[in-house]
Amino acid sequence: MTKKDRITAAFRNEKPDRVPVSPELWDVIPIRVSGRPWYELSATSYGKLPLWKAQLHAYQYFDCEAWIPVEPGPSKRQKAMVQAKSSFIHDNLIETAVQYKNGLGTVHEIKHSCFDYDLWSVDAPVKNPFRDFPIIEEYFIDDPGALDYDEVNAAWDETGARGICEGIVGNTFFEFLTLFREGGAVQVILDLYDHPDFFVSMQQRYIGYLTGIAEELCRQTSVDGLFLNCGSSTLTVIGPEFFAKWDLPLVKAVARVAKAHDKIFHYHLHGKGRALLDDLVRAGINMLCPLEYPPKGDFLLDEVKLSFGERLALKGGIDPFLLRDGTHDEIAGRAVQSMEEAGSNGGFTLATGDGVLRETDFDRIRLLVETAEKHGRY
Repeated sequence: MTKKDRITAAFRNEKPDRVPVSPELWDVIPIRVSGRPWYELSATSYGKLPLWKAQLHAYQYFDCEAWIPVEPGPSKRQKAMVQAKSSFIHDNLIETAVQYKNGLGTVHEIKHSCFDYDLWSVDAPVKNPFRDFPIIEEYFIDDPGALDYDEVNAAWDETGARGICEGIVGNTFFEFLTLFREGGAVQVILDLYDHPDFFVSMQQRYIGYLTGIAEELCRQTSVDGLFLNCGSSTLTVIGPEFFAKWDLPLVKAVARVAKAHDKIFHYHLHGKGRALLDDLVRAGINMLCPLEYPPKGDFLLDEVKLSFGERLALKGGIDPFLLRDGTHDEIAGRAVQSMEEAGSNGGFTLATGDGVLRETDFDRIRLLVETAEKHGRY
């Protein structure tokens, strides 16, 4: 099987010739593999290379199955509403000043970028939700068909037989709010409890927009799956009832699109979330990562496989800190254990529980790949 055939079969909960291995090579490892200055792979004004290209190169470098998620680019209308200017604070830190301006007003944001993380907000644009969220909403929510899907198509074409390419639909509604709100997740929790009526209408428009993006990804591209990110929408931060009210409706809506177009629906659930799985699987997700085990998460691979293996493909099994700090025997042992617990009859991709850490020796990543090749055959 090609790498694409192998990982696609596993993502579709089918049985490939062996367990595919695809550690999450998000940004820091691709930067190291590229040998380029970190800022050339950032989304700041100094960026020169799309991140997905560096990711694909890194997967080729380690000779394993590639997982390439790519989001559509902004519309012309969105570009007209935002201005951003980046400048170096020092050699290892870039500050980007962002202005969102439209007929409803103007808000400002300050973001920082470094080797390990790109464009995190240090001064969020939404200070007063009633005044500022409508400005962000006016900027963000657009005609899904007007977005730029060229980069998604380019990524799918170039990924080819090397792995799987998925279209990023976006974030859960809770995560969307936290990305723009001063005070982050804690403040958004208070906002949603104090002013639910204000946010319900925004939630409905957001669901309509992301559902439209999912439809357009299926219509305008050839992506193998649809990817939805939970961000902070996890039981590490919020409770099941809160999730059911504010985020599950979006999951259900995107799932309907994925099913109608026979696409993989891949949900990225950080931290703890075992108590959400019954609702998520009933809603229609059919692929889940990164399955972090205790103490960071609450997923036990063998239990999840036993309970949901017929309906849900799984990806994960390796703690990034174990991959960075563990002995070779510990890493290989955990890899074999994960494949034994979750790999029976297919539907499992051996991967890290979230991104591989910057300081990880490359020989440890190669060890993971070699272990899957040696011990992951059916």
